[in-house]
This record gives sequence, structure tokens and C-alpha cells, in this order.
Amino acid sequence: MPSALDTPDSSHATPPPALPSAGPIARLAALGYDSFLIFGLLVVPLFILTGLRQHSIGLQTDGVIHELPPIAPRWVMLLYMICMIVGFYYYFWRRNGQTLGMQAWRLRLDDASGGRPSFRQCLVRLAVGFLSLLCVGLGYWWIWLDRDRLAWHDRASNTRVIVIPKKPNPKKINAKNKAPKTNSMETTTAASNTEQTKKTKK
Repeated sequence: MPSALDTPDSSHATPPPALPSAGPIARLAALGYDSFLIFGLLVVPLFILTGLRQHSIGLQTDGVIHELPPIAPRWVMLLYMICMIVGFYYYFWRRNGQTLGMQAWRLRLDDASGGRPSFRQCLVRLAVGFLSLLCVGLGYWWIWLDRDRLAWHDRASNTRVIVIPKKPNPKKINAKNKAPKTNSMETTTAASNTEQTKKTKK
């Protein structure tokens, strides 16, 4: 009969190893990937609005247009740009912690508890991340000096970018599992053939 001391205690179970923090190169590569997507989100609607505005003005004046008036005041355009950038990152960070660029580089944003960041954390991270870039990327290079490999915006927002390990290839696993079975079958067949040969000789 196993005693209570022999039963495993889940409270003393070994915790899973912590995933490594992402370095500055992978982060900046993911940022560059996302920048192309954000540029498309910002520019494409403006091209459509400009074309519609040019068409409507052309119909009204019935002549050649040499210069188009601005679509909106500058502060409106700046507000539009900020809202698009914040909305882009907030949507992906809150959904699964990964933008499309982060998915390509197997990165994920977690808060201190390993969950999804809050709206406030996203805003603080974007604001301090912008300052990190303005300082010639110093906030990113700081990862090499930080004891926990955290950037400025990681510290400020209490978040962390981790590297997701590669998933094992199922084809290789199946090949390894099938290999011993094939050898055992060959051994069994050879043994049976040997026994039949001995019986025939007798």
C-alpha cells in the first residue's frame, strides 16, 4: 500500500521553464514588418479619399485641377494616424499578444502574470516605445544591459516580449515512432523463418 508520503504533491511540482526574452534584433525586425502593414492602413484610405475628392471637384469645376486642397486639417490627420497605430497594436496585443510581424518572428507580448496586457499597459508601451526609437533605439539596445533583458517600454508598462519555441515537426516524430516498429517486425519475421528452417531440417 503506498503511503501518503509516496504520492506526488502538486504544490511542489517543478514549474515549467520560463521562456526567454526577445532580443533587440528580433524586436526591430518585427517592428519593421509591422511598419509596412501600418503604412498600408494609413495610406490606402487617404488615396481613396483623395481620388473621390478629385473626382467631385473635377465635376464641379469642369476643368483641369492644378492643386487639390487638403483633405482635412493637419491636427485631424495627426489624430487619424495616432488612432490607427494605437488601434492596430491594441487589437493584436489584446487578442493573442502578437502582431503579424511578431508572429513571423515567434514573439509574444505578455504582462507580468503571463496574460494579455491591459489598455493602459498598451498605451504606456507605445508611448515609451516611441521614445526608445527617438533615442536612436537606445531603449531597445538597453536589453543587452538589463539583468532581465527588458527594454525601456517593457519596464514602464510591466510587460515582457518572449520568444515562442518552435513546434516539433510531426512528420519527424512519426518517422521516429515508426522506425522501431519496423525493426521489431523484421526481427520477428527473421526469427520465424529460422524456426521454420530448423523444423524442415529435422
